[in-house]
Amino acid sequence: MHFALTVTPTPTPTPMPTPTPTPAPTPTPAPTPTPVPTPTPTPVPMPTPTPVAVEYPYLIEVNKTAQVVTIYTLDENGRYTIPVKYMICSTGYKDSKFPDGLYPLKERYDWRYMLDGTYGKYATRISGHILFHTVPFETKDSNDMYWSKYAELGENTSGGCIRLLAKDAKWIQDNCPEGTPVRSIKGEEMPEIKQQLLDAIPELVKGYGWDPTDPDPENPIYYEEPDATPMPTRVPWVTPDPAEFEWSRELD
Repeated sequence: MHFALTVTPTPTPTPMPTPTPTPAPTPTPAPTPTPVPTPTPTPVPMPTPTPVAVEYPYLIEVNKTAQVVTIYTLDENGRYTIPVKYMICSTGYKDSKFPDGLYPLKERYDWRYMLDGTYGKYATRISGHILFHTVPFETKDSNDMYWSKYAELGENTSGGCIRLLAKDAKWIQDNCPEGTPVRSIKGEEMPEIKQQLLDAIPELVKGYGWDPTDPDPENPIYYEEPDATPMPTRVPWVTPDPAEFEWSRELD
């Protein structure tokens, strides 16, 4: 008796599902810091220098070779090096009358009788018998000037004093106090400046003995021209260096 053997097939195993990989988390970027602006410093205003009263704002230099007077004011070091004004002049025919040196300006006069018998207007003493003054007058009368002496401005023809146009002699009286340093030098020629000064001398007017530049209110032929008074000093906080006042021996 035979029995049939039934074989049951082994079931195919169900494959395990492949696990879905968990994605790596994307890192959160760090926040970009907001830049803090650098504050602009507030400028500190520089204090304005307080002007100081300068007793002697000018130095007067007499160049006996050029026959030119130069007015200097102070630089930032307290030295008189900045030229602010030029004047044509006539100095003494003998240089020894007014030797090189430094002299303090002294008293002043509306009129002054001169050693040669003439008169000078707007006269200011430098030392001894040496003064700044106008072209000579025959009498103490503003309408009595020597024409021939006026024509000699720019030449060393005086007896020793420094002759100037009336406007320049008056400017010294008005702007240069007693004690102002006056420097006398042999100097060198100043051809360009001298020629400009000579060209600017106004002509005399026939029938009058006045200096046309004399600012006297009674002058009927006053020749008014632009002549701005320079600033006393371009460096208002500086006072003169004491070395600027090393005086020479006074003249007789």
